[in-house]
Amino acid sequence: MPEVTGYINLSRQMAMQRQMEVIANNLANMSSTGYKSESVLFEEYLETTEDGDSISYVRDYGTSRNLSEGEFKPTGNPMDVAITKGGYMIVETDTGLYYSRNGNLRLDATGQLVTDEGYPILDDKGKPIVVTPDDPTFEIAADGTISNSLGPLTKLGIVSFENEQSLSPVGSGLHQTDQPEIAPEGISVMQGMLETSNVLPIKEITKMIDLSRSYQSTATLMQEDNDLVSEAIETLGSV
Repeated sequence: MPEVTGYINLSRQMAMQRQMEVIANNLANMSSTGYKSESVLFEEYLETTEDGDSISYVRDYGTSRNLSEGEFKPTGNPMDVAITKGGYMIVETDTGLYYSRNGNLRLDATGQLVTDEGYPILDDKGKPIVVTPDDPTFEIAADGTISNSLGPLTKLGIVSFENEQSLSPVGSGLHQTDQPEIAPEGISVMQGMLETSNVLPIKEITKMIDLSRSYQSTATLMQEDNDLVSEAIETLGSV
């Protein structure tokens, strides 16, 4: 059954190609603030032939995110924030609300606290946060309370979710989900800090090398099967 062997090898190659895409994305985001590395989830797919035999294929059915925290590094920028544990800031965009752990923030021309792409960060009342740009006493407390020389102004809107794995990344450090927001527990906001990506470059590169070798090995097996088929056809044709 050379054609069956070819299908099995092809399913494996497709799964490895998907895995390579995820590894490449991890490496591309190893410098992205708050990025969580991903890995591919695989499952076995069984198909029963007319003879009653079972053929085992492999297929990917999703990705899993590594939710461990990255390293927290000081930046010296009072607008930067890092959030411990499973807290997410609420970000308002033209297409709805999203959630982010990327605390690389800034003030726009109107004094609104926004993401690096210019999307407003919301407070715990669901309103944009507006502060005085040149106030030297701008502070963000561990509970997210924002203060300046006039005293407490507002509080960062920080939420959590029962299942963080269900958050879907949409780019620029933003995530979306249909889950209801829940109050975070035990989180802490650190001003003047950023959370680095939790991608381990050496580990990802090692996985990429191993995967490339496996892919090449599978390709060699497929070529050998094709050669056997071609040889059999030539032999039968000369009889």
